[in-house]
Amino acid sequence: MSRSTLEWYESLGRGLGWAAVVVLLLSVIGAIIIAGSDTALPLVAEAERQGRGILALASLGGGLTSAGLLAGVGAIVRMLVSERLAKLGPDPSPDDDASREEPGTRGTAES
Repeated sequence: MSRSTLEWYESLGRGLGWAAVVVLLLSVIGAIIIAGSDTALPLVAEAERQGRGILALASLGGGLTSAGLLAGVGAIVRMLVSERLAKLGPDPSPDDDASREEPGTRGTAES
């Protein structure tokens, strides 16, 4: 597997980690909005209030589960990629001064 492909997979793993954070935040916000909503009907206010609480807990639980799965998969991908990158050795950096010279100009002095 080439180094560029492995670096892409590492970016994917990081993206999954950040997606887990976003999912967790959105599930907390959703649970707060669900629990704080006020659409009670006059006759069944208590039952609807309890239903909102259960729905808010379900939203929070689903978000925690999804965020955990995303973070776990991202960590596994990054771990496997770092192992393969370690086997490849150090990155041959194309940013050194020798690679910036044009072909045929190496070793010639400018007047």
